[in-house]
Amino acid sequence: MSHYSTTLPTGAKLWLLNLGIIDLDAANVLAGANQFPVGLPPQPHERRDLIMIAALVYHPDVGLVLFDTGSCEDVIKSWGAKALECGPRIWDKSVHGLPEAIKATGAGNITDVKAVVLSHLHSDHAGGLEHFFGTDVEIWCHEEELKNAFWTCATGMEQGTYVKDYLVVDRLNWKTFSEQTFEIYRGVTLHHCPGHTAGSIAMELELEQTGSVVITGDVFHVKENYEQGIHPGTLTRDFNDWHRSRTYIRSLVQRKKAKVVLGHEASYFHALKASPEYTE
Repeated sequence: MSHYSTTLPTGAKLWLLNLGIIDLDAANVLAGANQFPVGLPPQPHERRDLIMIAALVYHPDVGLVLFDTGSCEDVIKSWGAKALECGPRIWDKSVHGLPEAIKATGAGNITDVKAVVLSHLHSDHAGGLEHFFGTDVEIWCHEEELKNAFWTCATGMEQGTYVKDYLVVDRLNWKTFSEQTFEIYRGVTLHHCPGHTAGSIAMELELEQTGSVVITGDVFHVKENYEQGIHPGTLTRDFNDWHRSRTYIRSLVQRKKAKVVLGHEASYFHALKASPEYTE
């Protein structure tokens, strides 16, 4: 791995945002979970509370940059009642709504956001794009993710994860990159890490005081994915790519001595300062 990132300018800040919880069967994020010997009576299924994490970065050269947007507000309409029966969302608009969470940081309002970077385009990460319809805010993702999301949604090949509500060409200012690593702004580097989806990315921040912070998105949902190499169950689209991406991220973290935020793991989220506190 030859990429060396620059450092964010003096005054940069990072806020981690809690955008609610999804209560999900563990088999969706952890291969082998909830599988029992045939002779046993019915067993209770392990479930996981998956925190929906976003990151707000104040970049002195750019302004506010948002990484991931959480879910849309009206998930009953968007996801459907059946999906919510299997994976209910625990969410309070006054706390977990995207505009409210951004305002609570004290950094500004959602209208002050200059760019959005998406780890991937699943509905629990990109649903909040509804707040940017009709604006000039740049919406960044990997080229492979944009292609795959539109294709799967248009053909119906993958239902439920990508939602047509926000996959629109005329209401959002889409931008893409195609490289393995892409320094989108000084000190902010995006890494292509396929496996969960074709175009999943992680964001690396090089902060002046804290050093490197790697926010993985759903390359890793829970700590067992990252620490033990157990892939994320039914939500893995390419197992070989996923294992390669795990090696890539762990090598990056080790080399940079980075702090890590996993896609939905509360323990890693709380290991860093959460909004309204911030990391510099």
